[in-house]
Amino acid sequence: MPSEQTAFFLSRAPRALVPTLREHPGLESVLAGLMRTAREAWPEVGLEAEAFLGHVAERLPSTGEADGGLASLHAEDLALAFTCVRGSTRAIEALEARVLSQLEKWLPGEAPSQVDELRQLLRQRLLLPTGGAPPKLAFYSGRAPLAHWVRAVALRLLVDQRRAAPREQPVGEALPALVERLGADPELAFIRERHQEDFRVAFRAALGRLDVQERNLLRLHHVHGLSMDAMAATTRAPRSTVARWIARARERLLVLTREELTARLGLTPGELDSLLRLVRSQLDVSLRQLLVD
Repeated sequence: MPSEQTAFFLSRAPRALVPTLREHPGLESVLAGLMRTAREAWPEVGLEAEAFLGHVAERLPSTGEADGGLASLHAEDLALAFTCVRGSTRAIEALEARVLSQLEKWLPGEAPSQVDELRQLLRQRLLLPTGGAPPKLAFYSGRAPLAHWVRAVALRLLVDQRRAAPREQPVGEALPALVERLGADPELAFIRERHQEDFRVAFRAALGRLDVQERNLLRLHHVHGLSMDAMAATTRAPRSTVARWIARARERLLVLTREELTARLGLTPGELDSLLRLVRSQLDVSLRQLLVD
C-alpha cells in the first residue's frame, strides 16, 4: 500500500499517467530520492515534502514514459523554483546568486543599463502574478536546467522590448544581431528552443489518436509523396474528395496536438498560439519524420 505522500503524489499526477505510475515498482524510492536531493541542495528553505511532490506530479508530461519523466527531472532546480514561488527569501536570494547573476553573460554587448532594466523585468515576470495568472516560475517543469529556462525567458523579454520600442534601437545594430542569435523568427525560435521535446511528444501522441485511415492518407501523401491524382486512383475516389480527406486529417492532427500541448504545458494563451504557429510551420517536416514506416 503506498504511503500518504505517494498517494498524494498520484492524486496530483496527470490522469493518463497514473496507472503506469502505480505499477512502477520503485516509485516510493524514486520520490524519496527526489526529496533527498532537493533537501540536500536547499536545507535552509524548509521544503515541505507533500507540497513539493504534488508540485512535481502536476508538472509531469501526460504522455511518455513515467520512468523517464521522473529520472530526468532537475530536482534541485525544481525545488528552487517551487520555493521561490512560495515566497522563500533565501530561495529568491539563491535564484539571484545562481541564475539571474548570469544575465550579463547571456547578453554580451548589451549596455549595463539595458541589462539592469531587463533583470528587473525578469524578476517581475518570474516572481509576480500577472493578470490573475501565477508567476512565470510556477510553470517551470524541471525538464531542463533552470538557468537554460530562465535564459529563454530573458531573451523573449528582450525581443519584446525591441519590438515595443523599435525607434530607440540604432538602425542595423541591436535587433538584427538578436534576430541572428535566435533565428529568422525570434518568437518561434524561442518557442522551439524551450519546448522542442514537448512538441515532439505531443505531436507523436496526437498522431496516435488519429484513426488508421487518417494516418494512412497522411503517410501516402507526406512520406511516400503520392500526388492527389495518384491517391485518387489508389482509393478510387474523386481527387477533390481525397484533397478534403487529407485537409481534414491535417486539421484534426493540429487540433489533437493543441489538446496534447494544452494538457502538457502551463503556457499563457500567447505562448500557446506561438507554439501552434510552430506546429503549423513544421507540420510537413514532422509528418515525414514521424510517419516513416
